[in-house]
Amino acid sequence: MFVVLRMIKPKKRILKRLRQKKLLSEAEVITCPTENGLPFFLLNVLENKNGADWDLVAQKCGRYASRIVASRSFSLPDHGKLKRFVPVSMPATLIFNTAAEIIKKADLPPEGISITLTDRNATHVSRLCELLPFAACIRVITTHPERYASACQKAFDEFGASIIIRSTYEPTAKPDIVICCDGIISAMMNAAAVFTSKQKSCGKLRFYGKGIELSEVHKELLPPDIDPIDFAGALTELCGSSEYKNAVFADVETDCTLCNKKNLEKCLKCYCSGSTVSKPVTNL
Repeated sequence: MFVVLRMIKPKKRILKRLRQKKLLSEAEVITCPTENGLPFFLLNVLENKNGADWDLVAQKCGRYASRIVASRSFSLPDHGKLKRFVPVSMPATLIFNTAAEIIKKADLPPEGISITLTDRNATHVSRLCELLPFAACIRVITTHPERYASACQKAFDEFGASIIIRSTYEPTAKPDIVICCDGIISAMMNAAAVFTSKQKSCGKLRFYGKGIELSEVHKELLPPDIDPIDFAGALTELCGSSEYKNAVFADVETDCTLCNKKNLEKCLKCYCSGSTVSKPVTNL
């Protein structure tokens, strides 16, 4: 569970501003249910020259003061109970989902490519077998190979697939599609197609994802300056909700220019066919 801060601009006229201050100072957090998880809370907070009355905000948030989702344009106090929640697994989930969707649409010959999942903390073990239909060679880069043991055994028993486990990335002879879930990009990936949420240039072809499309219910509840990934990550990681478990990036940028900007799967086909790429284009 967590608290979303909805910052309210003060009224211009003195009497209205005083009344607004009184109402908001007395206002309690609003409980918002989720489809299949714990609820989250919404708190209306009056802005002032110091941002807000942070002591009052912390008091109202209570035990969830360390789980705050707020606009990135507001600086929370660097001391005290209030702590901004920063999603850990949601960006990686979006990278995985987006990559899997584009690879599936590209309909590439499995024997002609390899797929590398970079997951050094072994947080996506349960999703390994989802990649098996797409490539004959599946590799995993992780520092916890023991956590992948059962998934590798399942891949072999049910699909006859042998997963290659490595601690560091190495180039392959085939076109390699790297699903960079842990965010660690290597210079050795300069010949690969890399799916990432980082703006940093990497690989021969980069798919850079950003944003997420929230449901209409959440759009109506949340202030427009809340980062959608912050919210979706909090809903997933702190409330146990699965509403966004299959979500993909709202916008994906690639630097392939040989497809006349038709679609992302066409860009991936260009890479796997050995074509060169250059200059960024944006598509979804």
